[in-house]
Amino acid sequence: MNIKTYVFTIRPESAFGTPLKGDTLFGQFCWMLAEDPKLARYDLSTLLAPYEKSPFVVFSSAWPVVVQDGGWVFALPRPELPMSVIGEGSGKYKGCAERLKARKDRKAKKWFLVGEALKEKLSWERLVNDRELFDIILGSMSEAERADMIQAETRKAVESVAQQHNTINRQTMTTGTGMFSPYVVHNMWFLPGMELSIFVALNEDLIDIDGVQRGLERIGEFGFGRDASTGLGRFSLGEIEEIEWPSHMHEEPVFTLGPSVPEQNRFKKAYFQPFTRFGRHGSQLIHMGNPFKRPVVMADEGAVLVPGDDDSIETPWIGTGVKGVSRTMKETVCQGYSLVLPLKLDVPGAQI
Repeated sequence: MNIKTYVFTIRPESAFGTPLKGDTLFGQFCWMLAEDPKLARYDLSTLLAPYEKSPFVVFSSAWPVVVQDGGWVFALPRPELPMSVIGEGSGKYKGCAERLKARKDRKAKKWFLVGEALKEKLSWERLVNDRELFDIILGSMSEAERADMIQAETRKAVESVAQQHNTINRQTMTTGTGMFSPYVVHNMWFLPGMELSIFVALNEDLIDIDGVQRGLERIGEFGFGRDASTGLGRFSLGEIEEIEWPSHMHEEPVFTLGPSVPEQNRFKKAYFQPFTRFGRHGSQLIHMGNPFKRPVVMADEGAVLVPGDDDSIETPWIGTGVKGVSRTMKETVCQGYSLVLPLKLDVPGAQI
């Protein structure tokens, strides 16, 4: 395989109804391939035939990115390790109350700042909370953009906002009960001017970077995820850069940049939050039989995996392709692959 890795930057142009997770990005990109086979060297059926063991493209979830000192800094998910493994951090505590407050503050640090070499060691000094990330992003903006943000009510880079919906009963001309009950959905808003990064690994024997670029551009134009037809999920494409993916040492722990279904019996230790993907078909398949897919239990982003004895990870990703998720279209797959980065601790004597 001729594997290349790239990073795409995107700029949100609207709210999002669906989180920008890697498996959902892959699913919508497959729809772009189905609509326009010229995006790849082969048609979608050919690309998916060996997908359970050999992916043609793998998308990460989207993560905030800023420019500092002329280089990129990515805000990735904090690896899902017990706090005791990372250590107590710097500082001495005078009592139990002070120690508990410090522990609560550390639990809020959910962003792992990683430079463009993608080789940072994990320590509390590289972890930030929502407010600290907000300030970092604010500091990377122009004066005009900062002036608009300085009065923000919440100091978060990503904010979930409730939006009320109604369905009117045309017989009574009002809302009611059952399907006519008012309901609330939550949409995600990003800071104006904020950029996100999406890491992509692809097999250039099957698809090239131009095809991926055109596919993502169309997703941004048409809208990503839920309620795209009403204006949600819009984004514009920014820079695209080929990057050298860090190599993995023998039996070295890794952490994931998207939801995944790790291979059975490959890892001797795993730390993760379970995530259940309740998928649904889009486009014309909504009207063909049952549009809902079978649930897929995955390890969410930030999962930490330790390879078994005498094992090393040779590709930029781990995981498997998941088939059998649809009753309507048997060829349907779910991206159970995730890009992974090697994980080292900057804590003396600590072991994962």
